Amino acid sequence: MADMAMSMEELQQRYGSHYKWWVMVTVMIGTMTMSLSSTIVNVALPEIMGTFSVNHTMGQWLVTAFLASMAIGMLLNIWMVDRFGPRTTYMGALAIFIIAALAGGFAVNFGMLVVVRIIQGLIAGMVQPLAMLMLYAVFPVRERGQAMGLYAMGVVLGPTVGPVVGGVLVDWWSWRAVFLIVLPFCLVAFYLGQRYLSRPPSAPPVHRRLDSAGLLLLTGWMVALLWGLSAGPDYGWASPAVIGALILAVILFIAFAWRQLKGRAPLLALGIFRHAGFGPAFMVAMLTGAGLFGSVYLLPLLVQTAMGKSASAAGMLLMPAGLAMALSFPVIGRLTDRVVPKVLVAGGLIIFAISCVVLSDAQKGTSLILVALMAALGRVGLAMTMPPVVIGAVSIVPQNMVNQATGLISFARQFGGSLGVALSAILLQESTRWTAALGVPLTSPGYQDAFALMALFYLLGLYPMALMKSPPKEEPASTTA
Repeated sequence: MADMAMSMEELQQRYGSHYKWWVMVTVMIGTMTMSLSSTIVNVALPEIMGTFSVNHTMGQWLVTAFLASMAIGMLLNIWMVDRFGPRTTYMGALAIFIIAALAGGFAVNFGMLVVVRIIQGLIAGMVQPLAMLMLYAVFPVRERGQAMGLYAMGVVLGPTVGPVVGGVLVDWWSWRAVFLIVLPFCLVAFYLGQRYLSRPPSAPPVHRRLDSAGLLLLTGWMVALLWGLSAGPDYGWASPAVIGALILAVILFIAFAWRQLKGRAPLLALGIFRHAGFGPAFMVAMLTGAGLFGSVYLLPLLVQTAMGKSASAAGMLLMPAGLAMALSFPVIGRLTDRVVPKVLVAGGLIIFAISCVVLSDAQKGTSLILVALMAALGRVGLAMTMPPVVIGAVSIVPQNMVNQATGLISFARQFGGSLGVALSAILLQESTRWTAALGVPLTSPGYQDAFALMALFYLLGLYPMALMKSPPKEEPASTTA
């Protein structure tokens, strides 16, 4: 085993030209394991909700907690790497993730599962950008595009396989297996990390001050907002607790925005919104996240509860959708260089809206093949929005703000995802209550409303899409000065 104190130059000398590929395998296994965890729990939600007797608005916390904390983890990544270095941060993150997976597998109550998902999301948010940093350090410039392409496929593959594996595990064993299944892969990634990872010489430890006040304000705002929304169906929308939480969310958001605009080292560079066209791109990114994670949350529940199918069937249904999205990215990437980004975004929004309209009519007798096709069509629509939005946002900001722009777009997608899941769960809970109160036979309660709302949101997204700025056809060489 390589000495832990070895520099990257020493490891390159020991393993030669194959070294960079070992680093690729190492970070790929770790990242795929954590991205798999983002979706593998979804197909187990009905079993978990039944075990702990929780409703939709409570059960959705297993998804929203992961997504919200993942957004915060992305912001913590830069400080962690500067303070402890890439290798130590990566190895520590894996160790914590292993402990969290064990705690989830042996959880004795629902609150413990939510805490586990918060920790897993935080770690996953830190590891994804960290993995790209480590690949940049070992691959030469001429090979970085290839490395990023392989890495991106790995990131997409994890969430694609997750529901399939989770469904089989739930049917054959128990929902607890969806937490424990990641342990062997985490241990392999930990072993490989000890062997092949080292701190790059160009990244010495930096004792940068963490904007802890901003982090607390951001966390408090997200928790107050998501709790207020999820508690509405249970406590009543006019209850003092719900109104107080939503008011607190507004106050914390204002305080957070003020600190980010006035602070020297903000978590989020909100000043970037002064550039015309960035705000609309941010909104479209939020919609993309809401559609992606909201549909991943809704579809397994629809198949298992409204259509009466097994967890394995629900997982298999999402497989074509994930593959369609993964295979679409290379094509969309090429088209983004040749077509006005707004055209692709508009097409993607409309396609996803169409798929949601069809899914809003799904019920017990609906063909699973039709549901799978509409899920795949929706993923193609989402893929059409992602690269153009990033390129559109980055192209309108100065070169020294590119990192902040990509960070904000990533945050928008994750935060939009948590809102999409929360709103979907609210509709499921409220619709079930309304139909029961009116004595209406329950066919697919709430799912029609949730998918119809997604379709409406995406059609409304055509307005901010129209305000996005198109990147210039050619950039003069002097723009990087």
